[in-house]
Amino acid sequence: PRANALDRAFANRSSRTMGRNTEGEKIVEAGARSVAYKPLPPPTTTEGITQILFYQYVEPVWSARRQKQAIAEFHRLARENDVTGRGRIALEGVNCTLTAPPAGARRFCQGLRDWDPDLFNDTDFKLTDGVPAETKFKALTLKNTQELVAYGLGGERAPLLKQNTAKHLEADEYHKMLGDKDTVVIDVRNYYETCIGRIEPPKGGAEFLDPMMRNSREFPKWLNAPETKEKLKGKKVMMYCTGGIRCERATALLSQMERAEDELQTQGIYHVRGGIDRYLKTFPEGGYWKGRNYLFDLRGEQKPEEKPDEVVDQETTNACKDSYCCVCKAHYALYKGKHVCSNKECKVPVIVCDRCRKKAETELKGSLLCQLCERGHDLRALPLPDLVGQKRRLALAQGSDVNGAAKRAAKRDLEPARWVHVGKLPLTITADQVRAALAAGGSTVEWIADRDTGFFYGSAYVEFPTLEDAERAVERAREAPPRLGGRLSRVNFAPARAKDPARAGRVGERPPIPIAPGRA
Repeated sequence: PRANALDRAFANRSSRTMGRNTEGEKIVEAGARSVAYKPLPPPTTTEGITQILFYQYVEPVWSARRQKQAIAEFHRLARENDVTGRGRIALEGVNCTLTAPPAGARRFCQGLRDWDPDLFNDTDFKLTDGVPAETKFKALTLKNTQELVAYGLGGERAPLLKQNTAKHLEADEYHKMLGDKDTVVIDVRNYYETCIGRIEPPKGGAEFLDPMMRNSREFPKWLNAPETKEKLKGKKVMMYCTGGIRCERATALLSQMERAEDELQTQGIYHVRGGIDRYLKTFPEGGYWKGRNYLFDLRGEQKPEEKPDEVVDQETTNACKDSYCCVCKAHYALYKGKHVCSNKECKVPVIVCDRCRKKAETELKGSLLCQLCERGHDLRALPLPDLVGQKRRLALAQGSDVNGAAKRAAKRDLEPARWVHVGKLPLTITADQVRAALAAGGSTVEWIADRDTGFFYGSAYVEFPTLEDAERAVERAREAPPRLGGRLSRVNFAPARAKDPARAGRVGERPPIPIAPGRA
């Protein structure tokens, strides 16, 4: 029945919905949204093949047995639907670039949803129809790897995605935020990718930051550099990459560093859902994108669908100063021939123009250098952040310990009440700061002091207008503990205070300070 439905969709495919934003730019509204938890879109053409791009992290990670089952299911669905390509299947999830006939592509994706609905209904399958048939992969290759993206953050060093405070933005929302001041946008891709195309925010909008890295392993080192942190302080931090997967770990890493380090505080972390791929499908005239999008499949590159080649070439000349042949230094923005940097510690792709190709393949083969090696730019010697230490500090701040699971569970399951307990507050805190951190408006704040000495020991009660308000505040705090005075505070319901007025604390703008022992 599903195959028949897909066949009917072929015959009755719908046209894309077009619109224009306030700047007059064309927007493909259907392309701006994820397909997670939605029906897969029908094919837009019967010509060529369909490319499937998707990733899906798994947390908690799969067992080795479940990973083997996933690999077997991928192979089965691929055989049945003529799917080819390459993918990485790790304990932490999957990352794939595949090709298939249009109907087979939909059946493959639906098959994964049927196999594990809780996991793959959450997956944003990016389907591109009408791709030239000659770009179809010849076979399916699935690699068993430790990481989906080689950040060097496997095992206990990996930042937890479920604690990531970053927000996904749809392509049109992301486009709008690029115009905001006090904002930075980070290209999370490798420098050789950025050389031929990147986002260029509008004047007065976000500041563009390029880590200029050879590979993803260098990103944590760049992010940990004092000068990088200084640029991020007090700013909205946006990130983007090709399809979205590199931003998942990158934003989680920044989120963990922000929560663990008092001196690194942003105004929020954001990344575009579906990456550049979805951004260009949403803005077929390019939006703020300039040049070409480097691709790791047989297409090699992607450009805005409705932007002429000569305009794209001019953009790379203006916006991408390093898009030149590594031999003759003439402007060129295409990677052809699989030429790589001769530095044994680098080996990234380099650009060679048509006129210099023969020389690059013979007499100059051992002397080709990328732009970063030409300048001596190197991030490899920079120190990594202490990711394991950060996790431990965060666990301690949240009251975690090895033997306290039952105690923590009991605390989490306290009876909901309008009164909330806030712990680990500094002496210099104010009632207004507590209200702001909990979005509590004009709620009552009571400082809890020792009955005998009158000393304030870092806790307070907050009364919310309604139970729903209190529940929202506690839920937010569990996902992202509020930072007050440089500390991560604990927040939970206070049913005992709600039931017993005798437990009331002291009301005031600041915590009580005893004048003499035993007196307040």
